[in-house]
Amino acid sequence: MHLSIFIPFIQLFCILLQPIIPEEKYEENQTFTYQELISEYQDLSNNNSRAKLIERGFSDNGKPIHLFIIDKDEKFYPQKLDVRKKQVILINNGIHAGEACGIDASVALAKRLLNPNDSLSAVLDSVTVLIVPIYNVGGMLNRNSYSRANQNGPLAYGFRGNTKNLDLNRDFIKCDSKNAETFTKLFQFWNPDFFIDTHTTNGSDHQYTLMLIASQKDKLNPVISTLMFEEMIPELYSKMKGKNMDMTPYVYSMFESPDEGIKDFMESPRYSSGYTSLFNCYSFITEAHVFKPFQARVEHTLGFLESLITYSAANNSALTKNRKEAELTSKEQNVFALNWKLDSNKFETIDFNGYERINKTSGVTEQEMNFYDKERPFRKKINYYNSYQPSISIKKPNYYAFSQAYGDVVDRLEWNGITVLKIENDTVIEVNSYTIEDYKTVATPYEAHYLHYDINVSTNQLKKQFYKGDYLISTDQKNARYLIETMEPQSVDGFFAWNFFDGILQQKEWFSDYAFEPKAKKLLDQDAAFAKAFELKKESDSTFATDNFAQLYFIYKNSPYFEKTVNRFPIYRIE
Repeated sequence: MHLSIFIPFIQLFCILLQPIIPEEKYEENQTFTYQELISEYQDLSNNNSRAKLIERGFSDNGKPIHLFIIDKDEKFYPQKLDVRKKQVILINNGIHAGEACGIDASVALAKRLLNPNDSLSAVLDSVTVLIVPIYNVGGMLNRNSYSRANQNGPLAYGFRGNTKNLDLNRDFIKCDSKNAETFTKLFQFWNPDFFIDTHTTNGSDHQYTLMLIASQKDKLNPVISTLMFEEMIPELYSKMKGKNMDMTPYVYSMFESPDEGIKDFMESPRYSSGYTSLFNCYSFITEAHVFKPFQARVEHTLGFLESLITYSAANNSALTKNRKEAELTSKEQNVFALNWKLDSNKFETIDFNGYERINKTSGVTEQEMNFYDKERPFRKKINYYNSYQPSISIKKPNYYAFSQAYGDVVDRLEWNGITVLKIENDTVIEVNSYTIEDYKTVATPYEAHYLHYDINVSTNQLKKQFYKGDYLISTDQKNARYLIETMEPQSVDGFFAWNFFDGILQQKEWFSDYAFEPKAKKLLDQDAAFAKAFELKKESDSTFATDNFAQLYFIYKNSPYFEKTVNRFPIYRIE
């Protein structure tokens, strides 16, 4: 076939492969491409001396993660907390790159702040604003029109997973991605007072365009929690109401339907706000409602960002004082909760604007399904269960000590401002040791890990040999809470839960039954009490009584031949 004839077929084939996008393209139903977004910020940086766009680090796909800094005094670096004259506000966008509300809202916010004729620009006397234009760079470049089936616009958007197909909002404590490493270093470098992560949510249908996750009150430093929930959050809701943008707490249904009650979301440190709140940072996640028009979601997200910034500017002195006090009380804290459970006996009553839930037959499955009827809106009082209790707590040790074999752990500690010392000489130290007695593991991979949970431990004292170059970490540090959350084996998002220490869970030495049998007989003959325990187990366990290997293993496990380090947690406490 002649090439000139073949070309139209190629063009037709390429057209067929392209996503089908409706012909009606409304400007308000479009979001930035990656190239357009970075160019927009670059133009703002080039044309405003109060702004600077920098490359702060890398993402998993090799492209940079940018930080856009807005500061009236043109100081594009952090100041120490004790001399800080301004609140530092960090806004993170596109952690799920298909959730573009915050991406567009932050561009609009930056333009308002940098316009000297805009009344909002006055806040720059009291605040420095940091914007991550797009955090999940790989996800934004993986642009499509179909991966978010429930979402009401924009016409094209990024993908939830990053280049390694990780959900970056599960990666903060474990730092599997270059994105999370970059964020950690950025966050620790600036030590912001406020953190806002912008999202779009699925779930139940209701009248609200914006929902808010405020970092769960019971797990916060009491100084931070009191100010946030008694003063700051009520004022933020009031400000949004004044903009005719009523919002509600994140709709996380307690039962089948939100009108039966909603509960607080416990964001553990795998999540963005769960991580940032470990450092006494006022932390929020905005959740724009996926069913509402894209432009409305952008406007409500922008409304919240403006409300938070104006609140911060108006209360600069009080917020600075409050955070300094929180830093001091955190260093003095002695007991730390590692896991939490909802207190179903405590709740507040809040107004909720929803839609009636109805049953009707599906036109597809011909089965009964639940739907929300937008022709039947309601406003009613519902229960809001927003109290949690610690399910596991521990007392802070004086030190942690562990082998230099765990360099990946040390990397993460140091990224988070933890001072790690090296033991200078071979030495024996008396320590408290954990043994993992029982745990559960998810059946299928979760964010590239087989996450452990329901972890039970026992403790004992022993004298442990350490070598020159092994690690010793004092808990008398500003970021001690992060340290304890990661080092303790029962922590819901500790390094043990995320498989950093799985090597200890496998027994390395075994025995051959025929070779060990004579030794087993000798062990029973030499220890009458042990022999009696062995006979009692056979009497009480019929399966054991007929299992040759199980009986020999029982003797082996209770003998000097069994390796004592199986399930011994490799992080040791010095009290």
